[in-house]
Amino acid sequence: MVVTEKENGLGKIAEEIKDFNQARGWNPVPTDVAKSIVIEGAELLEHFQWEGSGSKSQPKDWAKVGEEVADVFIYLVIFCQVANIDLIMAVMDKMRKNEEKYPVEKFRNGPNHEFYLEQKKKYRKNK
Repeated sequence: MVVTEKENGLGKIAEEIKDFNQARGWNPVPTDVAKSIVIEGAELLEHFQWEGSGSKSQPKDWAKVGEEVADVFIYLVIFCQVANIDLIMAVMDKMRKNEEKYPVEKFRNGPNHEFYLEQKKKYRKNK
């Protein structure tokens, strides 16, 4: 079954984001929005900076982390709108490709770093 943006909760949120921007006369272009995604992603990462590493690493304020996640998501939705990309279809397509690229039987016993790195190397070679 194929589910598109319009048939799920993402469609409503995407419309709210679009309406918010239109009401303010904001007409973002893909390059600006792509930059904003990276900037907001960096702001998300700042919450984990200097917190150590591993599973015990926790940010001080999860609510602020949630705000940064929302910023990344909002800009991603805007990017998809201005680039005419159906986010749900893009994710589903990428998941299918990942299923082929990283078959579950190669990872049944846990991480398989050697196979993963081989696949990444092949992918980069074909670019």
